[in-house]
Amino acid sequence: MPKKTLTAEFKRECAALVVIHDYKHKDAAAAMDVGLSSIQR
Repeated sequence: MPKKTLTAEFKRECAALVVIHDYKHKDAAAAMDVGLSSIQR
């Protein structure tokens, strides 16, 4: 399986879910369809 390349815009969207919308890291990962480790970096 090829590795996904995460764009800066995608990373900002993930950060916004956690910081602005009070998502837990696990919930933000599920919402963005990526693994938890991608969100926690």
